[in-house]
Formats: sequence, structure tokens, C-alpha cells
Amino acid sequence: MASSMILPVISLGSVAFALSVIILYISKKFHVEEDPMVEIINDMLPGVNCGACGLPGCMAFAEELVKTKNTNLTCPPGGSDLVSALGSKLGLQMAEVEPVTCVVLCQGTHNVVKPTAEYVGIQDCWAATQTFVGPKQCPYSCVGLGSCIAYCDFGAMSLEDGIIKIDDELCTGCGACIPACPTKVLALIPKKDKQIFIACNSHDKGAVAKKYCSAACIACQKCLKACDLDAITMDNNLAVINQEACNGCAKCVEVCPVEVNCIIERKASTLIEEEMKKAG
Repeated sequence: MASSMILPVISLGSVAFALSVIILYISKKFHVEEDPMVEIINDMLPGVNCGACGLPGCMAFAEELVKTKNTNLTCPPGGSDLVSALGSKLGLQMAEVEPVTCVVLCQGTHNVVKPTAEYVGIQDCWAATQTFVGPKQCPYSCVGLGSCIAYCDFGAMSLEDGIIKIDDELCTGCGACIPACPTKVLALIPKKDKQIFIACNSHDKGAVAKKYCSAACIACQKCLKACDLDAITMDNNLAVINQEACNGCAKCVEVCPVEVNCIIERKASTLIEEEMKKAG
């Protein structure tokens, strides 16, 4: 009995040994030396793997930067300080990073947008919109179940009164939350001292949009006519502001006739502090 098992054991052992030799040979033959600078650069990065740079994660960014020396590669969460540090470490003149922040293109709180019916299903925005239009009558509104919050690694998002709120001080503009929204109400805009944007996402005609929500853009075009810089255009019944052309004059905010103004003027915290000092 024992002798009959010797041959199979020897055969399997021989095969295993041969395979190990082959694996060892291949690993040495195709071994690629990694530049130690990759690890150094990776350690300098935020490590959130948000993909805002256009690559799968921080390690991929480090490998690409060290390999290509592409000065246009940017890491939004790291900001200008990181760009400067990376440039110094690699001896490169990195392109400047324009700070951006995420905004919510909707003001559909419970007292502003009309509800459809009480939603008692899975507390997930995608699930709610697949079941029916969602908890709100406007099909373009923030669903208000907070699916995007899980994608923010910086604690910048919260859910208040049925709508997402974003903390400007905590938001890094990484954009990781944007694909998580089924109605596409999250967007990145330049982080200026004065930010003016259309806080509406509806492409319905004015009368229909107003029926659903008292903060909806009604496509009246008054803001467009008030803008001296031609920074506002109409896109399928929705006003859109060209952030590069906008100088923050807020003339459009003054003429908006919507009950709950759908044009938002947001100021940087430093600017607010300066104005408070002057007023005090």
C-alpha cells in the first residue's frame, strides 16, 4: 500500500519543484526595478485615492508623475501647497492648481419642492429613482437620501432638510462624490472670493418647473439680460453661468424673480470676515 503511493508523491513533488523553478525564473527575468522616488511621492500625497487627478489612486499618480514628469498632473485635494512641494522634490515647475469646490445645483428642501409620496424603501438615492421618480416631484432635484456622503473622505457633506449641504472649508474639490448622484446635482466650480452659480438643475419649461419647486429656474432670461459680460447663457430652459467670464458683480442675483432666488451668491469665509469687521 505504502509503495503504491510513493510514485504519485514523487510525481507531484517533481511537478511542484519544476513549477517553482519556472516561477522563480520568470519573476527574475521580468522583474522591474521601482524608482524609490515613487514611494517618496506617494507618501506626500493625501492618500484618499479619490481619482480626482484622473488616475485610479495616489500610487498611480505617483508612478505617472515620476515616470512622465508631466507638470500638468494635479492633485485637487492637495492644493497649491502640495503642488509646490512636489515640484521642489522633483525639480519641476508644476502647473498651478486652480482651487475648486463642489456645489449643489438644487435648493429642493422639504418646504421648497413638492413631494411625491412617502418613500419607505432602501435609503439610497439610486434605488429611490429606480423605483419611481423619487421622493420629490422634480425629477432633476437632489433626491435627499445622502448616497453621496459615503464618497466624501473629508466630512464635507451632510444631509439637512432633505438636501445635501457642503462645507466649503472642508471640501477639497476632489469630485469623488459627483458620480454618486443619480440626478447630477453636484458640480465643481472655481473657488473664488465670490461664487455665483445657478442652484437649479431643472430643464423643464418654466411653468412646469415652478409647479414642482418654488426655487426652480423659470427660464425668464432676466439674469442673462442683466449680465454685462455675457457670462450667462441658456441651456435647454436652464440658465448657466460661465465661471471664467463671471466677475461676481451679482447683478443677476438682484433681478432673479424666483420666490426662493435660484441664483446663489457665496462668499469665501475670509471675505465674510472682512465685511463683518467693516460693518462692526
